[in-house]
Amino acid sequence: MSVPTILTLKWGILATGRVAESFAKDLLLDPPPPPPSPSPSLLPSNVKYIHSLVGVASSTSVEIAQAFITKVKAPPPCAPYGSYESLLASPGVDIVYIATPHSHHFQNAMAALHLGKHVLCEKPLAVSAAQAKKLFALAEAKKRFLMEGLWTRFLPAGLAVHQLIRGGAIGTITRVFADNSLGMDPRQDFITGDRMLSPWLAGGALMDLAVYSLHWVFQAMSPRAKPRYPIKISSAATLDSNSSVDETVTILMILPPAAEATEDPAILAIASASLRAAGDPDGNTPVVRIQGDKGEIQVFGPPWRPSRVCVVEREQGSVKVGKSHEVDVSLPNRVYGLRYEADEAAMCIYYLMKESMTVPWEDTLLRMRVLDSVRRQNRIVFPAEVESLDFPVTLPTKTRK
Repeated sequence: MSVPTILTLKWGILATGRVAESFAKDLLLDPPPPPPSPSPSLLPSNVKYIHSLVGVASSTSVEIAQAFITKVKAPPPCAPYGSYESLLASPGVDIVYIATPHSHHFQNAMAALHLGKHVLCEKPLAVSAAQAKKLFALAEAKKRFLMEGLWTRFLPAGLAVHQLIRGGAIGTITRVFADNSLGMDPRQDFITGDRMLSPWLAGGALMDLAVYSLHWVFQAMSPRAKPRYPIKISSAATLDSNSSVDETVTILMILPPAAEATEDPAILAIASASLRAAGDPDGNTPVVRIQGDKGEIQVFGPPWRPSRVCVVEREQGSVKVGKSHEVDVSLPNRVYGLRYEADEAAMCIYYLMKESMTVPWEDTLLRMRVLDSVRRQNRIVFPAEVESLDFPVTLPTKTRK
């Protein structure tokens, strides 16, 4: 019998907001949850990994970092840091989870990579494709793992949809609808200075919500072929009059066929997001519909953490109501779901991979290029410091996500 190999990955977390808290609690689950079905771990059976949270950093004070550690019940030797720089300088940290606002991702990830840390960064990885390219080049040069935290890809719902499409459950894909809308009043439901309404924090529906809508659009293509840039992109956005960030955006795309070198039709895709409109007003409206000539896949619940997946069968040309069945996409008790992207990072680092096969750099760049196009079409701009490709650049210190 072979002796088990234990991989201990020592994590540091930048920022102390809601997303950081959810990630930390998932990371600290004991015993750890099993890998989500239907995707078994690619690690050899004798290799086990342990996630150890060794540091949390606040951009403003060590007391805030300590309060976070106490709240998530992180055991010793988890240490509080009063600045990001001090955590990144610690030799005891292997990898950092960046949970700061979008505006800070580029600067934070650059700092971490320069100091030799692996990086798992919340989505979107940056505010432009140019920033993302610079991060990938640095990760390559430093031989460090870097992944955009598109955690939905690793959830049971994301894995199930991938397998359904790859298995031909709905035939040739022809159309995709994907929406991520909150149904909130920007003037009443967000506090003054909220990151969602701040250009300085790269707020707005496009950068925060439409990233998930685009994920589902390109997820529909990926099982059959490598996703490719749209043939055509049209978009429209409404801006919040007080903050100038976009509050509602709709993106219309014509995509190449999901299968290359075929006579399949191009795919029409609509990706939308809104702070104000509601995507699921009755709790039973699919937020994603992936349509093919043999049926459609419907995704229910928050697009970032779906609760249900339904397959509706049909015959092309038939007016009969198709049969439908649900796919089990439930999560284990106590698991929020962010744990699985941490597991992906551990596996990639074990295999000395700089990028994930599930969220590859090319995939991130594809979505960033679409976001760039929509921003140009709708004159959605952020302050020059946020858009900058220079490093280091000093940004505002409010960094709780």
